[in-house]
Amino acid sequence: MEGRKDVIIHAQDITKDYRIGKSTLRVLNGVNLEIYKGEVLIILGPSGAGKSTLLHILGLLDTPTSGDVIYRGENLSKLSSRQQAERRNLHFGFVFQFYHLLPDFTALENVMMPRLIGQKASSQLNGKTGREKAIEILDTVGLKERTLHRPDQLSGGERQRVAFARALVNDPDVLFCDEPTGNLDTKNAREIQDLILRLNASNDQTFIIVTHDENFAGLGKRQIRMVDGRIVGQSTTVPQKGEG
Repeated sequence: MEGRKDVIIHAQDITKDYRIGKSTLRVLNGVNLEIYKGEVLIILGPSGAGKSTLLHILGLLDTPTSGDVIYRGENLSKLSSRQQAERRNLHFGFVFQFYHLLPDFTALENVMMPRLIGQKASSQLNGKTGREKAIEILDTVGLKERTLHRPDQLSGGERQRVAFARALVNDPDVLFCDEPTGNLDTKNAREIQDLILRLNASNDQTFIIVTHDENFAGLGKRQIRMVDGRIVGQSTTVPQKGEG
């Protein structure tokens, strides 16, 4: 019998404090979480619950006040800033509510950007150049005919798909998505949800998705709920090998 999938990220006793004048605001309060290879994990909760802060710490975009983030057995919290940046570029991808595309560059150039600024800039990835890989991924997200369009020539849904393609260009193990449909209408939001499920099924990539949209909850096989910097509820379903 096949067992559970491997833990890919383990958050241990994560706290995050912010100084406001002479006061301290605690945004995360001792969060513990295991994330499994190949799962779609949904993090739900109201605004101010600490969802995005947790996502940023897991993805090395922010540092915890205390606690550790362990990726594939390596304690990332103990690494230098340069080493963390290397791990982030090699293994993680990010999609946000706001697309953060460079307005003067085409969709193709935006997608290629992580390859140009990272260690893989001068190397091939799976036998493909950066340009070939970017075109392939734009085709995967349904934008093969829009490769030479700039962001202002694309719809909101198309811009978000470019953002997904950019996040995917280095074949990351984990994609961190912060309100990825927050700026989209119902139709485009459904298309992005379908894209996430398709990518997860075909590539066995892990998706960690922050949202306050309850309609998004059914997208993943596991959901956790946060309130006031704590995990207050969590499903007991753990993805098994072979599940889509």
